[in-house]
Amino acid sequence: MIVSGSTHTIIIRILATIAVLHLCTLQAKAQKDSTNIFYHPEKIIDYTHVKMKKAENIIEEHLNKKDSLYITPNKYKLTLMTQYTNAYEYYRFYSPDRKQNITFSPDINNKIGFYVGWKWLFFGWTFDVEKNNTKADWNFSFYTSKVGFDFFYMKRDEGFKIRSLGGFKNEYGNDMRITNNKFNGMSVTQKGFNVYYIFNNKHFSYPAAYSQTNNQRISCGSFILGLNYSEQNFHIDNNKFSTEILDAMNPNFKISSVKYKDYSINFGYTYNWVFAKNCLANISATPAIGYKNTSFKFALDKEFVKNINFDFIFRAALLYNNSRYFAGASLVSHTYSYRKANISIVNGFGTFNVYTGIYLFRDKKK
Repeated sequence: MIVSGSTHTIIIRILATIAVLHLCTLQAKAQKDSTNIFYHPEKIIDYTHVKMKKAENIIEEHLNKKDSLYITPNKYKLTLMTQYTNAYEYYRFYSPDRKQNITFSPDINNKIGFYVGWKWLFFGWTFDVEKNNTKADWNFSFYTSKVGFDFFYMKRDEGFKIRSLGGFKNEYGNDMRITNNKFNGMSVTQKGFNVYYIFNNKHFSYPAAYSQTNNQRISCGSFILGLNYSEQNFHIDNNKFSTEILDAMNPNFKISSVKYKDYSINFGYTYNWVFAKNCLANISATPAIGYKNTSFKFALDKEFVKNINFDFIFRAALLYNNSRYFAGASLVSHTYSYRKANISIVNGFGTFNVYTGIYLFRDKKK
C-alpha cells in the first residue's frame, strides 16, 4: 500500500499525540503514587505511629481512668519478666454403674517462663524444665483498669500416672490397689479465653496484682464479672491399660476421647490489701455457671451431651513493686466438671508462680 506525504504526516502526528498523552498519564500516576504512604516506608511508620497514639488516647480515656489517690499508673512502657511455675493438674473419671472411678495426673512439673509487656499488652511462653515432658504453654493478656482479656493454650502428650482406682475388682473379687502407675495412653489439650469487667475500676486495680502495670496505694476491693470460653480435648488409648484393669472395667468406662466446649459467666469478689509500702496481697473468688457442649467417643459409639454446670476460679497474689522493679508470687486454680447418665468427669489445674521483673523506657507523659 502506498501512503501519500500528507497522510504520512497525519499518522506521525497522531502517534506523537498518543505518546505525549501516555507520558502525561505516567507522570500523573507517578505523582499520585508519591502521595501514597505504601510507596514510602517512612510514611508507613509515621502513619502507624499516629494510629497507635490515637488508640492509646482512646484506651486511656474510656478504659483506664483511675483515682491517683488509690492507684498509681506505671511510669514505664516496657515490662520484662521471668517466672518459675509449679503446675498441677488432675482428671477424675467416675462411672455410677459399677461405682468405678479412676484418677489421672502427671507429676507436679516445674516450668520456666519469659514474659514481655508493653503498656496494657502482655505475652508469655513457658516450658518444662524436665526434658522427658512434652508440654507447651502460651499466654496473652490485655489489662486496663476497667476491662481485661486473657488467652491461654496448654498441651501435654505424656507423663500421666494412674493415681488411684476405685471399684475395680481382680479375678478373686478383691479391690485392686494401684497407685502412681505410669500411663502413656493419655494426651490433653486445653485452650480458651477470659474477659472480665471490674465494677470499682477507679479505686481498685486488678492489673496491679496480676500484670504489675499499676500500683495499688490504698486497700480496696471490687465485684468482678467475667465471660469465659474454654475447650478441652482428652484422648485415651485404652490399649495402654493393663489386661487386669481392662477386664474389670465397665464398658461405659472405655472412653477413647472427650471433647467439650464450655461457655460460662462468672461473678465474684476480689480484694487488694496494701499491707506495707509497695507491698500488695490479693485474693479473688469467682463461681461460674456455664453451658457445656460435650462429645464422648467410646469404643463402639459416640454421644453428645449439652447441659448446665458449675465451675470455680480462684486466684491469689502477693508482690512487692517499687515502680521500677517487682517480685512476687501468685496462685491460680480452675475446676471444671461435666457429666452424663453413665459417666462424669471432674478435672482441675492450678499453677503456683514466682516471678521477678523490671520496667524499661519511661513514659515522658507520666
